[in-house]
Amino acid sequence: MIRRFSAALLALCLAVLAAGPFAVRADAPTLEDTLDKVRRLEALAEDWAGEHPDADPVTLTVNYLCGARYDDPLWSLVLGGENEAFNDRVAQSDASLASLRVLKNVTLPTGETVDFLHLAAAAGAGYSYGMPQIVCSWGGDCVQLAASVQGLSEEAEVCYEALSASFCDPGGSGYFPLSDWLADVDGVNIGQRLGEGQSFSAALEDYYAALAEADDPAAARSQEFVACQFGGADTGDAEGFRALVWKTFFSDAGVQLFLLANEYADVSGEGQTVLRADMEAPLRAACMLAADRLAADLDGAVVTPPAPTPGPEATPAPTPVPESPEAAGPWAAVRRDPGLLLGAMGLLAAAFLAVAAALWRLRDR
Repeated sequence: MIRRFSAALLALCLAVLAAGPFAVRADAPTLEDTLDKVRRLEALAEDWAGEHPDADPVTLTVNYLCGARYDDPLWSLVLGGENEAFNDRVAQSDASLASLRVLKNVTLPTGETVDFLHLAAAAGAGYSYGMPQIVCSWGGDCVQLAASVQGLSEEAEVCYEALSASFCDPGGSGYFPLSDWLADVDGVNIGQRLGEGQSFSAALEDYYAALAEADDPAAARSQEFVACQFGGADTGDAEGFRALVWKTFFSDAGVQLFLLANEYADVSGEGQTVLRADMEAPLRAACMLAADRLAADLDGAVVTPPAPTPGPEATPAPTPVPESPEAAGPWAAVRRDPGLLLGAMGLLAAAFLAVAAALWRLRDR
């Protein structure tokens, strides 16, 4: 029962992570061919949104793409779930678009391949919350990678060596292949473009066109990612950058929920998330690998923080509007910071597991 509860609570994250690492890789379609279908899907989403003012074309598009792979009610916590009526409209209007829902890898203009639906999920999560969702991108994949050597050693360096072969494997094998890493990094970067008002297809086209023209595509994508996800950093300071990646990872409410519900962590008497001894070194090693990969792509460059947009001088301060009674209270705080909900769910999950374990011990007496 306890295991079933944990699995249900984190089904969304498990779905995002589990889809595809060990799947057989067929020849991947090109991004250009894929974008042609995405644009047709977006045209239908725009028409639907014109008829239904409360609908969002980007959300409709991303949920249609991801709904078949990430088929779980908890997906609504991130993006609101599928719109079945819209899906029916798509099926009636252009049945060939259903092939988008089962895509695996797509070949990019840079010659690389990326897990397309994993990318769409990461970008959509960032769009929905207005900020990168670590557990739905690189953070969740780091947890999955670390779990593969759970209990191996309490030394991070030992785990680092053991995980190196699986991390960013270009052959597509292992728990964290290169196609997943690119989906994580590019998904975060593209999610920011969605938040700036671009359609999904336009964001994909512009982003990958810029990468294809860059002298060093790996450096270009990593620079944007480090600025967006970490607020800039000196990637040449190996230990300092590793520490920043670890702090960003472990302080994330969604990551803590994932760890608690999978029994990789516990809640202390002071209400703090505490990693279990057999997972701390593997998790630190996974984050070290992520930090070192970014630093290598950037050749140790210093990445400056992203420029604020819009600046305070460019936009006059809005006139304060009194908050209505309906907008006050705890749910208003949750809407402002969805991480509060994830953190609260994590604490509830941990409390449930603790009570269930105590009852189980009493039964055995």
